Amino acid sequence: MNLKSIFKGVASSVLVVGLIARTSIIPAFAEPTKSLSSKDYAAKSGSYSGTEFQATYSLKKSNGANVNFWIENTGNVSVKITINGGQKRTFAPGTNGHISAPVGIFSSDYKFKAVPSPNGGKISIDYSIAQRG
Repeated sequence: MNLKSIFKGVASSVLVVGLIARTSIIPAFAEPTKSLSSKDYAAKSGSYSGTEFQATYSLKKSNGANVNFWIENTGNVSVKITINGGQKRTFAPGTNGHISAPVGIFSSDYKFKAVPSPNGGKISIDYSIAQRG
């Protein structure tokens, strides 16, 4: 046996052991894979009762291309929701749904509002705001 064949054998063994160790160690430290539908980069949810719901969040596209504003109208007056005053949708009592807006490349503030419509009053909602990939 010559030195060259011994070196090849040792190198091959080290390579095989390294690959086996890598495939068994990395999954232990890797983050669990989530389905696309649950990949929320920025999420806020809760309930609100009052005359006007308003929240502002600084968002950037690298955290997801779109932001969704979902509500369930749990009150007894219609509720109009908006994102940055643009996208609008009104929900009758007992209904739910969402609106979406694209998120720009640069970080900027996004304003989410829910107001009684059309004649004022007190709203009651469950809501969720989530930026998605």
